Amino acid sequence: MGGSPVGWPTIVVRGGPLPIGLEHAGRTLVDLLCAHGVSVVFGLPGGQTNALYDGIAHDDRIEHVDVLDERSAAYAADAYARLTGRVGVCDATVGPGAAKLPSGLAEAFNSSIPVLAIVSDLPRATASRQYRGATSQALDQEALLRPITKWVGVAGRPEDLGPVVRRAFREATSGRPGPVAVIIPQDVLDGPPPGESQAEDPHAAGFGRFPSLPAPPDSGSVAAISALIARAQRPLVVVGGGANRAGIGAQVDRLVDAGVAVATTLSGKGAANERAGMVLGVLGALGNPAATAAAAEADVLILAGTKWGSGTTAGWTLPAAGQRVAQIDIDPVELGRDQPVDVIACADAIATLAALDVSPSEREAWRARIAEIKAGWLRDRAALWSSAAVPVDPQRVMGELSSVIAAEDVVIADASLSSGWVGAFIESGEHGPRTLFPRGLAGLGWAIPAAIGALEAGAPRVVAVMGDGAAPYAIGELATLARYGVPLLLVVLNNSSYGWIRWYRRVAFGRGWEDPDLPETRFADVATAYGLRAVRVEDPEALAEVLGGPIEGCTLVEVVTSVWETPIAAHRHALEHNEQADY
Repeated sequence: MGGSPVGWPTIVVRGGPLPIGLEHAGRTLVDLLCAHGVSVVFGLPGGQTNALYDGIAHDDRIEHVDVLDERSAAYAADAYARLTGRVGVCDATVGPGAAKLPSGLAEAFNSSIPVLAIVSDLPRATASRQYRGATSQALDQEALLRPITKWVGVAGRPEDLGPVVRRAFREATSGRPGPVAVIIPQDVLDGPPPGESQAEDPHAAGFGRFPSLPAPPDSGSVAAISALIARAQRPLVVVGGGANRAGIGAQVDRLVDAGVAVATTLSGKGAANERAGMVLGVLGALGNPAATAAAAEADVLILAGTKWGSGTTAGWTLPAAGQRVAQIDIDPVELGRDQPVDVIACADAIATLAALDVSPSEREAWRARIAEIKAGWLRDRAALWSSAAVPVDPQRVMGELSSVIAAEDVVIADASLSSGWVGAFIESGEHGPRTLFPRGLAGLGWAIPAAIGALEAGAPRVVAVMGDGAAPYAIGELATLARYGVPLLLVVLNNSSYGWIRWYRRVAFGRGWEDPDLPETRFADVATAYGLRAVRVEDPEALAEVLGGPIEGCTLVEVVTSVWETPIAAHRHALEHNEQADY
């Protein structure tokens, strides 16, 4: 297979390929994917998808990456889309394969990531006999997938393939992006191709990227937001995942020159250089205290491409009383959805920020206050980075990683506390690293398959951080990584606990937290059994040498960490004051 940045091997279709030269609709489907710029598909073979796999096997424009779980395929496609700006594509066979997709598609749906799921179905002749699996593997796949996708299409005839696939790409990339699914019965996919070309569409390539049709702002909204900033003494912009893509850096720089402070959501991390004076980093429950403090003191908040959810608002405590708010979002439903806002712009966030009339401004008192808040946080972080505690504090692990991560790396955090450790303690500079978080559904087990997608997106090196509660979800994909020999560093923070749950039981109930939640697992031994290079670290002084060494293929570093460290300020405050957590 051609073109893979990490040299994935040629796929082998289970059960053998269809005869070379046989024409079928699977090849038509591949033509349609290629017309939209698709060069890689993630999935797990099934009998009903063999025609798709055969089409890929005989086309050097596209390749297939085999994973070992359909959830992994959806997660990998999600991460690929985030990094490339292109639609991520995954496939699943009928029934049990499709039933594994919801975790990944729901994450993409809530995170507004365009993923196309190609799902096979049973032959049309079995329709009357599918109730409750009377025909093997039967499932109402449309009903399953509709609540977690923007659109579900069924190509019930060969001639439907072109219209349905083209609409799927348009739905995925226009307006607020999101996942879509195309369901194709086996007899359609295996059958003869349509009599006419289905891939001829001069606009197809444009709909393979997102947002395909960014909405420009209206002049009234631009003028109102510009005036709000001009009158502000302590303005702060919050950059979310919807605005975190190539090109926003220049708009952030303009705002900083105008004396506007900058914070980001977890999904927005990397949009701004956190080493710059007015940039505070991640805001909210899994962010750093400086960003949250500055947001609370601002007199004007400009929300750019963020759904302004519970995590970012620190449990809906923002905006504070008296703050004025402007919100920019491509989705009109998000504008003022949960709390009143003063000015709205239903438009592309980057285009709107670029159109603002802002002039350079000293705002000396605000700059001084931001510098004071940020300096305090940096002092605290430096002390935490150098902790000599045993078991190892996760903050020390993040400090050591920060010293070895390069700008071109991609850093992936799994859900739960791992997102907070990476979000607050690993700094994004002017040119990177790119950071990815599963904040849409926040389900465990995202990091390992997301790393596969990131490597296919061309990342030269990936660092994936996860807890011992998350790692088992996708542990089987270590076999995938061993097979392909990709350059990847996996860091497992092992405290024999579901950290967030254990903390919550302690601060909410005062009991049920005394014993470990999970049996002790030596993840380094597990990785070695899969054929990977692996190291277990119990001494913090060994971290620098282990993490700073060369990555040979896939390397797993397991660190035995303390359970009584948390990035969540509400946890720490509740424990210190003997109160229940409020977040």
